Amino acid sequence: MLKPSSLFLAVGIFILTGCAAGPYHTIPYSVNQDKERNLKVVILDKDLDNQFSQKRVVILAQKTDLTEDNRLKVYCEIRNMKKELLRLQVQTVFRDEKGFQIGDDTNWELILIPQYSTYAYKTTAFNSKAKDYTIRIRKAQ
Repeated sequence: MLKPSSLFLAVGIFILTGCAAGPYHTIPYSVNQDKERNLKVVILDKDLDNQFSQKRVVILAQKTDLTEDNRLKVYCEIRNMKKELLRLQVQTVFRDEKGFQIGDDTNWELILIPQYSTYAYKTTAFNSKAKDYTIRIRKAQ
């Protein structure tokens, strides 16, 4: 018959060997596959841009311009494809010529888009360092 101390020891060894799974592999990450590096407009919520059903949000057009003092202006038309009011938050991340963020991100802006309507989003960088941008769109929280 086993003593209680040896029973505890056997159970402890069993539990610890169950935790030792592996070998663990790192998940490869390529910056070149990052959507925020490759796309100008990124929809962060899958159910807003679901490829297996009808899309709720469609980007119709986007363009940039420069102000007189050489600041980047960004325009984007966001279309609600559903028969219900769409509550979104939009943010623009400005980057320098090498693709690095310059700390000139806009605040998350709440926008309401009525059914089957288009919203014209516009924003301007705070300084002239901005040469590139990414517009982020997510459901309102």
